[in-house]
Formats: sequence, structure tokens, C-alpha cells
Amino acid sequence: MRVSVVIPSFNCGPMAVEAVASVLAQTRPADEIIVVDDGSSDDTAERMSAFGNRIRYLRKENGGVSSARNLGVTEAQGDWIAFLDADDVWHPRKLEIQCAALARRSDLALLGNKLYDWPGEHPAVGERAEEEVEAIRFDDLIVRNCLVTSTIVAKTEVLQSAGPFDLDLQGPEDYDMWLRVAQRAKVANLSIALTGYRAGTPGSLSKNAERMETGMRSILGKLERVGVFHKRPLLRRKAWGYFHYSCGFMRFRAGQTGSAVRHLVHSLIGYPLAYEREIVRLPFGRARLLATSTVATIWKNPRQF
Repeated sequence: MRVSVVIPSFNCGPMAVEAVASVLAQTRPADEIIVVDDGSSDDTAERMSAFGNRIRYLRKENGGVSSARNLGVTEAQGDWIAFLDADDVWHPRKLEIQCAALARRSDLALLGNKLYDWPGEHPAVGERAEEEVEAIRFDDLIVRNCLVTSTIVAKTEVLQSAGPFDLDLQGPEDYDMWLRVAQRAKVANLSIALTGYRAGTPGSLSKNAERMETGMRSILGKLERVGVFHKRPLLRRKAWGYFHYSCGFMRFRAGQTGSAVRHLVHSLIGYPLAYEREIVRLPFGRARLLATSTVATIWKNPRQF
């Protein structure tokens, strides 16, 4: 089992150094580390040169994270590919535990894991952690993405058969890829936290909300066109209902409460049944968020009511 690590980076030299260092510190060494510099204008090249021949540094014209990942996948020599974003880090035992789990589960083509906050401390990992594998049903993945890019180790041949990351998607391009992989093979998560996730480094909340909404709508449209929802109206309503709930939550966080209200109303009308707790964690979570958003909208624009 040869593992190639693909790290796309754009103008985040200091964090990319931390990401690479976390891979070099693995108890089960990676067989190859590829850093794809997506046309950075900072000192990323100089910082990466300090690693010498311990990494492969590839520089390309700026084309977005999908094009950087696609180049990394094309160049990778391993039969498995692990993804790590330049602003995240790995627990020192991540590859050791994931490779052990994959050796036990030869049926899996993709394995992720849980997250912990970073910067911070690496969490303790118990014994027999490789046994804590949670299968992910394709239908469940359609409704809600529970796979995070920096946690993923995937079989190279399955990634190649699924096709490249979609260059037209900005935000949920990884979700689109995991759905295509899950259509072809079994995927799962380890129920332990092995990836340090740095929240809040992308752009503004409002821009992220708009970008994610456009991307997720496009992904569901793709699923519609390939017939995933054919004769499955309840799954369609459940997926679109969760889409509107997610958009409502993002719009609320961005302070766009009127848009949040509209999305949440669509969610509740489109899928009035309760979601499982792992999907919407709080009881009556959608209704509570709708009430909060409505009050906030009235408070901001009392003359409209």
C-alpha cells in the first residue's frame, strides 16, 4: 500500500509549512508528498524549498483548488491518495491508523475521519482505533456531506474512474467528488478525530454562503440528471429539504436573515418530517432556527411587517 499525499496551496506559505511538517511527523510515513502551488504570490516556493527532496513541489498557474488537486492526482505514484488542505494538519498517527483500518476492510475505497480544532493539542487516541469504522450509505451522503477533504484517503483507481474534481464548482467541489466515488465503491469514516481543522480561514461568510449555495444546487441538479432520484420522491424531498436548511443556516450566520427565513420555510414545506439527529442535531432545529431568523428579520426591518 503506497500512499501519496496531495496538498494544494495558494498564498498560505506559513500554514503550508505546518501542514507538510504534520505529514513528515507521521508514525506511518507517507510514500510521497506532493505540494501543488496554485500560482501563489507569497513566499510559498521559498518555504517549500527548505524541505528539499522530502517533498515534490509543483507550481502551476492559478486555476483554483480543484485544478490543483487534479494535478496532484495525475502526478501521484501511489495506489492510494491522501488529501490535506494547506491550512489543516494531521494527527501524528493518522496514516498509521487509517492504513491499518483499510488493511482490515479491503472492501473500502475511501476512508475519512473526524475533526478536532486547530491550532490546539492533538487529542489522545485509544487502542484499536482502526476498528472504529462507520460505513456511509450513499443515500445518506446524498442528503448530507459527512466527508471532509483533509481527512480522506482514497484508492487512486477509484478516484480516476470517478473523473476529475469539477472546475466549475467553488466550495463543494470535494462533496461532488465523494458522491461520485460513493456511487462506485464503499466509503466510510473513522469515528475518531485525526485531522486538525482550522476554521474561519476562507473569505467572508456572505461570499461563502452564496458560493456554497450555488455549488450545492448544481450538485443536486447533477444527481437529478443522472437519475439518482428516479422513482424516489421522498429521497429527493429529503435532500432538497436539507439543502435549504443548510443554506438557511449559512445565510443566518452571514446576517442575511431574510434569505435565511425563505430557505427555512422551503425546507420545512418541502420535507416536514424530522431529520435524524446526526443530520439536524437539535430537536426541532429547523423550526427553532426559523423562529430566530424571523425575529431577527423583524428586528432589523420592522416597517416591512
